[in-house]
Amino acid sequence: MILKCPDCDTRFAIDAAKLEPDGRRVKCGKCAHVWFESAPEAEEAVLEPITVTPLDSDIDPAVPPRNVPALRGEKPARGARTAWTVCAILLVAIVAVLWFGREHIARAVPQAEAIYASVGIDAFLPPGEGLAVEFNVSAESGRLSLTGEVINISDRPRAVPELHVVISDEAKDILKTWSFETGSPTLGPGERASFSSETDEIPERAANVSILFTSPNENS
Repeated sequence: MILKCPDCDTRFAIDAAKLEPDGRRVKCGKCAHVWFESAPEAEEAVLEPITVTPLDSDIDPAVPPRNVPALRGEKPARGARTAWTVCAILLVAIVAVLWFGREHIARAVPQAEAIYASVGIDAFLPPGEGLAVEFNVSAESGRLSLTGEVINISDRPRAVPELHVVISDEAKDILKTWSFETGSPTLGPGERASFSSETDEIPERAANVSILFTSPNENS
């Protein structure tokens, strides 16, 4: 009797009597596929060689199944990734130095001021940048007194410029000005510098007192 493997279409010869009376399971000798074959209605000629083995019980696979490890995606080379990280850190550091240290760079290399200006950046910080002033005014016995503090409200050291006192009238017209220094050339982040100043020449129409980091002539 000729059998045909339903899986790989290989043909085999088998003794038909071995399938009687109700058929049985057989295994392909080529691909090891197992299937149920019914008994033939009539005997068929037997061809040799016989390569199909009838099975009397459940088949144990010749090779036990194994779990196939999951394929791992390719990881970028660690060296290349580290190189890019280092380059990025260096670039950020260079930009930070050029920006926050531009005043020192311009003082050390005068030509740098023109380079900064060519890209629209002032090499030197405006006077009083990052600073704030708090003060009180008192007028007694014909004398005007000012006491207060200059405060560094930034996160880096700042130079303390000369302070300019401006006395103006109700119309904001300047009546009197004078300048003084705090005695503290620089302030660290959060630091304060106390100051006091006074004058015994109080204009008759004096109405407002202000303290500026730049001369009022520069602001006009």
